Amino acid sequence: MAQPQPRGGGGADEQKDDAARQEPIKYGDVYAVKGELAGQPIAPRDAAAMRAAEEQVEGVQLPRESGGGFSAAGFMEQAAQYNQALGAVQPGQATQGGVDVTQDAVPGGRIVTEFVAGQAVGQYAVAEAPAEQAKAVAGSEGTTAARRN
Repeated sequence: MAQPQPRGGGGADEQKDDAARQEPIKYGDVYAVKGELAGQPIAPRDAAAMRAAEEQVEGVQLPRESGGGFSAAGFMEQAAQYNQALGAVQPGQATQGGVDVTQDAVPGGRIVTEFVAGQAVGQYAVAEAPAEQAKAVAGSEGTTAARRN
């Protein structure tokens, strides 16, 4: 009597699935970026630089791992750890072009935009307290930036 053959046991499709699970997380997988950056794995030094740049943005309480919002640095740190565990990136590896965080004053607050290699990976609005709104309109219109390499 012939034994039935198990289905899906080690076939080519299953091997492709295993290989796909071992791919590093790339910038293009999670951010709307183009070109060379889209194919690069998220690197540990970029994540650390983004965290440092985010912390330089005065008066902004960025969400941490406890939830409550999005932080490009928080996600990048997780992705870089995963990529490092896969061996796709090395400790201290960075993307050419560095990390920037800019602030643009708008009525009632600021728009904060986060960049990797010149391409936006995050943007959010920060409302100013009523007393701060008057100061912002009176004297700090324009753009400020924090850059980390």
